[in-house]
Amino acid sequence: MWCSHDWNMGRGGGKTTLASYVYSEFSRDFVGCCFVENIREKSSKNGLEQLQGKILSDVLKPNQEQVGGVEEGKHMIKDRLCHRKVLIVLDDVDHLEQLEALAGSHDWFGEGSLVIITTRDEHLLNVHKVDLIHKVSLLNKDESMELFCKHAPWGDRRIEDYELLTLSEVFAEKLDNTATLHKSCVT
Repeated sequence: MWCSHDWNMGRGGGKTTLASYVYSEFSRDFVGCCFVENIREKSSKNGLEQLQGKILSDVLKPNQEQVGGVEEGKHMIKDRLCHRKVLIVLDDVDHLEQLEALAGSHDWFGEGSLVIITTRDEHLLNVHKVDLIHKVSLLNKDESMELFCKHAPWGDRRIEDYELLTLSEVFAEKLDNTATLHKSCVT
């Protein structure tokens, strides 16, 4: 499969968390892997060349690849990864030029490769002609509680609403203290 993509949720909807889970579960099945987080911010701050270099460096370990320009980076990715089965996650993509620079077409990567793209914009996925679009929905209250309890330190035991309220008060108090401490350290 060439691409699987997640979209449909706004900020905080769990797209990155889901992509991270898939990455951690399946990365051992690939020759090389790379998880590029927060492309929206990093591409505007550091440029696409740095993100292209990250993909090359992560997949071709231990080589640290330097990319001189976006076009050079496109050729380097295609030439060096076209015979490798890779898993690449492109997180929080918001412009077509990002997709074109980081995962231009099917022939950039070897057979069996998987590119996962998280985005808030379904149009980008359609224009880029992806193979599979997976729409991710938000969890309802019960599903959220089940997931929370599964990863909580006390195990799968369901907690009652009053216990959750107590926990949230403790977290809020800790966060407030942390924010106060951080503020005093900065000023």
